[in-house]
Amino acid sequence: MTITRIIFLCLILIVACKSPDQTRDSVAFTGATIIDGSGSDPIVNGVLLIQQGKVVAVGTKEQVKIPENATVKDISGKMIVPGIINAHGHVGDVKGIEGGHYSHENIIDNLSIYARYGVTTVVSLGGDKQDAVPLRAVNDTTATQRARLFIAGEVITGKTPAEALEVIDRNHRMGVDFMKIRVDDNLGTAQKMTEEVYRAVIQRSHELGYKIATHMYYLEDARKLLDAGSDMLAHSVRDLPVDDAFIQLIKEKKASYCPTLTRELSTYVYRETPAFFSDPFFTAQYDSTVFSPLKDPARQLQVRNSTSAKTYREQLPVAMANLKKLCDSGVPIVFGTDSGIPTRFMGYFEHVEMKMMADAGLTPMQIIVSATRNAAEHLGLKDLGTLSPGHHADFLILDANPLADILNMRRISEIWVGGAPHPNPLL
Repeated sequence: MTITRIIFLCLILIVACKSPDQTRDSVAFTGATIIDGSGSDPIVNGVLLIQQGKVVAVGTKEQVKIPENATVKDISGKMIVPGIINAHGHVGDVKGIEGGHYSHENIIDNLSIYARYGVTTVVSLGGDKQDAVPLRAVNDTTATQRARLFIAGEVITGKTPAEALEVIDRNHRMGVDFMKIRVDDNLGTAQKMTEEVYRAVIQRSHELGYKIATHMYYLEDARKLLDAGSDMLAHSVRDLPVDDAFIQLIKEKKASYCPTLTRELSTYVYRETPAFFSDPFFTAQYDSTVFSPLKDPARQLQVRNSTSAKTYREQLPVAMANLKKLCDSGVPIVFGTDSGIPTRFMGYFEHVEMKMMADAGLTPMQIIVSATRNAAEHLGLKDLGTLSPGHHADFLILDANPLADILNMRRISEIWVGGAPHPNPLL
């Protein structure tokens, strides 16, 4: 027998041995309407085929061949959408409504809360420490019981370029996915990072291969940050309406815009007892003992008398109008909330953000795309964002159509992360 024939027979044996195993763990979801996250029309009576934690195929029943030994789940009448990506959240520091609890265990707890609300990926933009490194998506490749995690490490600060570059080096040595800076004077109460410093930071971050997100507030700062090379504006422009020159600049720079409307909401909503305290979708996770301090009359009075809270509330309509104009102009909107900060309730606030984006005038499809394809594409999140062959099988099964009403994103029947069902106590 020739060497060639021996090799050929061995290959046949390998294929024969592997073929059953390759499809044994395949799961086909049939009968649902599939929104794949790309912005394309929904696939009616579609098939989603997953295997070994990844999407194998997605399409109509005529397009997708289901392996003979696959498990078939008929979910006729339901909807499938990609898992939500929060491109601006935080993890690890908050328990209940209090900060200062940063630990490995609390990061896992926070990521689990996000996942229970259908948020399957979180980009934590700042405050991340060494405890988060083993849980980064690149290191934690098989976790299916919590959201995937990407981190930015320490928020970069410094009065001089040298001081700021030291922070970059610390983040780089620790192991991060992004860099983040703050260029904001907190309504005139703090010293803003200088242009000399943030230009040096953006340049060095890019040299090291990192995208950089920038916390900002004012339109003029946003212009300068874009000119300096910022990859993502991590909050809304809130002081002035955006103009055509700004829109042209952000598109030329191929930067993205993350509105975080719930960040503004959180600054003033506790001036009284918010209606969502009695929302079953909220109380399923957050017990009344957690949020009861926010019902204290003295605390509510303090919020009502807060100058900053009044300002943020007054300028929220500017932020919402800017979001609508930018989206209509073709600027890539990336979904984020800035939740995971005390009193910004992770998981739940993502759904509040979607409703606020709808109130600003965005369509349900635009909102979904911002939280799926756009978030993954513009932050460079590999194999995430859309239900496409080779992508992670992170998706939600819904009982109602979110294109009819974005509130139907709350009608979660099942959550799948990495091809595994999430044992969600909220469902």
